Amino acid sequence: MQFYKLSMDMERENDVILHCNNCSEIGLNTFVTGKYYSESINIIFFYDEKEGNVWTDYLANDKGWFIVSERLKVLLQKMNSNIQFIDIRIYDIENQDTNKTYYIANILKVVDALCLDKSEYFETYIEGKGMIYSVIKYGIYENKTEGADVFKLDNWQQVPIFVSENFKREIEINNYTGMAFRKIAVE
Repeated sequence: MQFYKLSMDMERENDVILHCNNCSEIGLNTFVTGKYYSESINIIFFYDEKEGNVWTDYLANDKGWFIVSERLKVLLQKMNSNIQFIDIRIYDIENQDTNKTYYIANILKVVDALCLDKSEYFETYIEGKGMIYSVIKYGIYENKTEGADVFKLDNWQQVPIFVSENFKREIEINNYTGMAFRKIAVE
């Protein structure tokens, strides 16, 4: 099976960009580490229509979090993965509720599948954490993905989101927006 690194579609224009209004209370890495979020804070974003006015299924935001539409949430729930969906509120710059339904998709499925032989990287040793790999191009072991369609990597490589060809195919067939895919090497 083929796998891809998921990212924002940077070739689009006029897409909505969210800015977190109260995220100083939330750690920057809260939704990139693969850990369940148990706080009960209302997470509030705002947007400026002058920056963009096209609502995509994967919304750009100033935190780099995986913010998804209701439509994309439904697809993600059908995929083989473990994802927590956290409600957010979105207002325009004049503090008017947009009544748009979006979620932070907190990916909890973390696998130890990084294949260094197929990756381009450099190493850094950090006291107390061990060896950290700064990866330029990813490679993974397919047999260590546990059949997941959406996941992150263990060994301090959790930030990127990886998806299967099954996920990518569903995105393309159903015309979901805001996403780009970069093929990665598979062992």
